[in-house]
Amino acid sequence: MKIILFLTLIYSSCAYSYVDLNLGYSFSMRKLDGVETEQNPDPGSAQTTTTGYTLNWAWFIWEYTAIEFNFSQTTQRLFDDREVSTEDSSGNPFTIKEQDSTVVTQTSGVGIRQAFASRKSRIIPTLAIGYAKYVTSGITKYKFDFDGTELDYEEEQDKEEFSSSYASFSLRFRITQLMGLTISAKTVMPDFDTDEAENNVTYSAGLSWVF
Repeated sequence: MKIILFLTLIYSSCAYSYVDLNLGYSFSMRKLDGVETEQNPDPGSAQTTTTGYTLNWAWFIWEYTAIEFNFSQTTQRLFDDREVSTEDSSGNPFTIKEQDSTVVTQTSGVGIRQAFASRKSRIIPTLAIGYAKYVTSGITKYKFDFDGTELDYEEEQDKEEFSSSYASFSLRFRITQLMGLTISAKTVMPDFDTDEAENNVTYSAGLSWVF
């Protein structure tokens, strides 16, 4: 109760206090067909689908500076039914008929957002940095063929959590006085490793509201 009262007092004392809420969504799909031959007229294909959504809540306690809370989730799925023939450790031949892998990544963070234009501007660029919790999990399913006998195998990836840092840059295009379109790029650095910045970049676009 004391915390709520404290935040209320801060909110009422800030002349420029307002909230910027942004909801974003991303989707991508890539497909790679196998090579068709006379021996293999139906080579199958590999298809990668990625979906994600983001939520950003920024409380501007000064005209250009805000405390930001954010959450994002990305689900990446790879389905590959291009058959591959190989051997087990004993030299027995078998065929991998299908591979279906799903990886889920969640990021929740808190940081500081700095705007470089007033809230009434047509275009508002912002930069945000802060702390994030980075969580990954996944599962992979296989379908094998051992001399005409089909077998299913499932392997689950252990859930991993990393204390991380994040940085994001966004552009908000004002549509109306209260609503806008925001595009952004965000990178997360697990274990605060800056070398991982380019490996964890997410691009998104969505609507935002100021109130």
